[in-house]
Amino acid sequence: MNIDDITLSLVSNTLRAWRGAEDLPAGLLALDVLRKGGSATEVERGIHLRDLIESLVITELQDQRASEHALNDALPTTRADLLQAVGMDFSRNNGELEAWSALYHRYLAPVPLSVEELATAAHLDVRNFRRRVNGGVERLTDRLQRLEMAEHNRVQQAQLGRHLPPPEYARLFGVDQHRRKLADLLRHENGPDFVSIEGMGGIGKTALARAVTSSLAENSNLDGIAWISARQTWFNDRGEIETTSDPATTLADIVSRLVTQLGYSELAGLNTQEKLDRLAAIFRSTRHLIVIDNLESISDVDILLPALMPLARPTRFLLTSRESMSRYPMVPCFRVPSLSFDDSRALVESELHRRGFNSTPSLEDMTALYELVGGAPLALKLVSSQMSRWPLAVLINDMRRASRSAPESLYTFIYRRTWMVLDDSARELLLSLLTIAPDGEDIHWLRVMSFLPPDAFDKALDQLLTYSLLQLAGLSDSLHYRLHRLTTTFLQTEILSTWQEADSGSNPEFTSE
Repeated sequence: MNIDDITLSLVSNTLRAWRGAEDLPAGLLALDVLRKGGSATEVERGIHLRDLIESLVITELQDQRASEHALNDALPTTRADLLQAVGMDFSRNNGELEAWSALYHRYLAPVPLSVEELATAAHLDVRNFRRRVNGGVERLTDRLQRLEMAEHNRVQQAQLGRHLPPPEYARLFGVDQHRRKLADLLRHENGPDFVSIEGMGGIGKTALARAVTSSLAENSNLDGIAWISARQTWFNDRGEIETTSDPATTLADIVSRLVTQLGYSELAGLNTQEKLDRLAAIFRSTRHLIVIDNLESISDVDILLPALMPLARPTRFLLTSRESMSRYPMVPCFRVPSLSFDDSRALVESELHRRGFNSTPSLEDMTALYELVGGAPLALKLVSSQMSRWPLAVLINDMRRASRSAPESLYTFIYRRTWMVLDDSARELLLSLLTIAPDGEDIHWLRVMSFLPPDAFDKALDQLLTYSLLQLAGLSDSLHYRLHRLTTTFLQTEILSTWQEADSGSNPEFTSE
């Protein structure tokens, strides 16, 4: 409903209809805030509207009474008690209290009361009491307008964020400053057209990009948001790694997903350049945020960025990549720093508490872990998941013996140790998830793809969640599961390659040595 259509006269007419047991005017029944629970009949919306207005008025009335230390446990229900309550309300010399009291007792009280007897109880003439009632209607109209505006904003945010991947975290550590900085940069009228979030795998690029995008969805004038994720390979039923045709890996893929996600389906039949030309014309008068996650997986980045440039201004592009975009002068690069020691310790403690462990690592052990991991969130999370099985000191000693020639070799060692403690069903389930969509799938998809009996599936799923090999995201009624890209990389390069070596005559055993 248009906010400007919520007028004093419409609210007054609705209240009078209730008092006179007449049919309600149609206006307020169109409030969007009444549709939160889904579609409803006109009668049902009328009931919801009555409940909403009564709740608003009674809450305001009781709050004002509480501010005057005159709040009773329950509202009176008899004529005598109601009139006595009016007299008490009007004895406080509180304009807000008088307005809400006059409104409630005139239109919503459980016993019909005439304006004459209410004015007498308030020690006012009828004319002045009516003024108090009108003051209450003005306040109620304002509250309804605010509620409707909040509902419009909520719907708009949900619409803007519908293509975002589910959050992979219960809480982010050490990102607030980066989130604000990047959001301000993308929001600013003279800010850059492209911004690249960069860093090694597991450092939190996608999580930061999602936090920035959510912030812009809540506090910006965007007309639309698109989130495009790239993933190059998948694991087929023959045990082979193949290039997938589904995720975005080319300029044509990116443009097709832009057309689909932003609702321009009429452009679907055009070729890539025609789509770009039409989008450029549309974007001149609209403002969008386009996120391209895992840009390093796109095969033709040198073609992609110049092709997207005509779509920019006022539209902005947010990129994430393991590879730096510094060779492009028009793309400011933000390299995600490692977490500070304090944030790393807070993350580890949070993970332990989430898993039901009240103990916290000693300062000495945490310092040693931080020196090894360097504040990489994914590594900290993976190590935390293993602390229920091995003492941190043991994990640290083993990691020190592992190769540290490259940052991600530490991840390989951590993953390898976790793989060794999984039972066969958990390993089978994990490998079956190599075909999972980048944004994740629900539990029904997991069950079908695993081919595991129900009991074995439940136990295997619990193991993968326990060791943070599977990420859980979304609300309780729409949970999704997904793999981190490093988990996929480990399975493809460490597990499957070992099997392939076995097929060619090499040692088939996978060991932690």
